[in-house]
Amino acid sequence: MGSTPTGGPKKYCGVEQWSACEFHKLEVGGSNPSTATKTKFFEIDINNKKVMLASFTQTYGDDRLKLHEIYSRDKRLIEFKNHFDLNIHSFHNCSLRTIENYKKLNKVKNSEYLIFKNVSYSFTIKELKIKLKNIGCTHFFFTQDDTFSADNDDINWDELIEYVNVSKGNFMLNLYYNIDHINFSLKPNVIKNSFNVYNLTTADFARETWAGMDDQAYICTLDLLPIIYDSLYEKKEDVWNCEMYLKEKFSKSVIPRLVTDKTIFKNYNILGRTVHKRLENIRDLYRKNLYAG
Repeated sequence: MGSTPTGGPKKYCGVEQWSACEFHKLEVGGSNPSTATKTKFFEIDINNKKVMLASFTQTYGDDRLKLHEIYSRDKRLIEFKNHFDLNIHSFHNCSLRTIENYKKLNKVKNSEYLIFKNVSYSFTIKELKIKLKNIGCTHFFFTQDDTFSADNDDINWDELIEYVNVSKGNFMLNLYYNIDHINFSLKPNVIKNSFNVYNLTTADFARETWAGMDDQAYICTLDLLPIIYDSLYEKKEDVWNCEMYLKEKFSKSVIPRLVTDKTIFKNYNILGRTVHKRLENIRDLYRKNLYAG
């Protein structure tokens, strides 16, 4: 799982460090923490309960500076995240230089920074689940730190957020559509002005690909998180084993995995051990004016 503010409204931008045995508040800047929950989405009742949306992106190590530069140029992703009540930027085994560089580039409002040292990757997700539950989060937006805008110039963010808010029951909404992986023969179940939605499950994905669950961007209801990231997941040490566990698990388990008819966000693999189509991804980022140098 992966992982920028200047001017504008006051924000909640704490810096926290969590270790395996304790939690320390290191720094709190800006306004009172309650500011993070004062957007128009949180203050309305949907289906008789308050809605609170939180995003999460995590950076591992110190070789991701190029991704942070790209992120700072991605106006559409920043616009989308600015619809959220809280945006968590997490750093796992990163140097202070990497963290401070990211904070200087960050343009996302309602930001909070978490720092994890000397713990397993799965521990960071375990602690994240606890935090989201404690603050009353209802919907969770996940992106890797190499996830950027794709075909979303015509997406109306207010319409997408409203759809998420009013949808009933537990669901995961996948924001990555790939016709090469899933050949949809059905008509969309939901038709909006700027996007459509197919009501699929992890089993549908597993039938068409080898992964019922992958690391593409998604939004899900909070009650699904303990099902996705279960107790066995929490025993995995590194991100690779965590992702392999999820792929194997959801080739057999079934949960709702809805998908939009457009690739709204996608992972651009230009760093790390899985750099499939690296040059093609860089060219795509150039065309979107996100990659420089």
